[in-house]
Amino acid sequence: MSAYGISGLPIRVVEMILALDSSTPWLGVAAVEGKEVLFQVVHYTRMEHSLLLLEYLKVIQDRFSLRERLERVLVGLGPGSFTGVKVGNMIAKGLAYAFRVPLLGFSVLELLASQTRRLHVASSFEVIVPVIFHRKGEIFWSEFPLSSTRLAAPPLVGSPEEFVARYAGETGVLVVTPWGGLFEEFEKAGLSCLRPDLAVPNPLELVVMSWEREESGSFENVFTMLPLYGSRVFERQGSR
Repeated sequence: MSAYGISGLPIRVVEMILALDSSTPWLGVAAVEGKEVLFQVVHYTRMEHSLLLLEYLKVIQDRFSLRERLERVLVGLGPGSFTGVKVGNMIAKGLAYAFRVPLLGFSVLELLASQTRRLHVASSFEVIVPVIFHRKGEIFWSEFPLSSTRLAAPPLVGSPEEFVARYAGETGVLVVTPWGGLFEEFEKAGLSCLRPDLAVPNPLELVVMSWEREESGSFENVFTMLPLYGSRVFERQGSR
């Protein structure tokens, strides 16, 4: 776990943190207590996010008494699959409300930028650009300076062709996407890309990000936290 900084970050209290992200086909669930990773899974699925997520939560409850030990819930906000984002955020909100524990959400683009920043290969680039596939002909991305992984603006929306036209010839830009098809298309266009197997969203990164921001003490309200559903309709509504 040292690759994710888990052994190197200061841990003030021993608590169980539950992290989950279902905004992409890579469903991720992790449970961490202190410096110990109790449970971790990344499961590729296209249509069974809700079923599998509930099954994994039952495993955590049965093995580690989630109900009695849970102290914090972390969730990937999207963008991505509308159904996946909705399922993950509804379950995260429900757990935080029912168990009366803090809730914190992160963009999955932010998650990818954060975990990429920890890789040695990223040190030779100035900007990390995570890319999420939404639906046929449409992708989402954001630009993150290497020194900062916070989502400062809504995700950009466009086609893969528009993306290539925007970044063709740019130096110092590392494109990060777990989709093999997008990786091949971007590489053929001459863009610098991280290998897809290194770009799969890891739920443990949500834990690391929450530790890094613990100083601020800012957690989400279960009634007002807004997922990034990832469609033009929601982007337009959010900009009003």
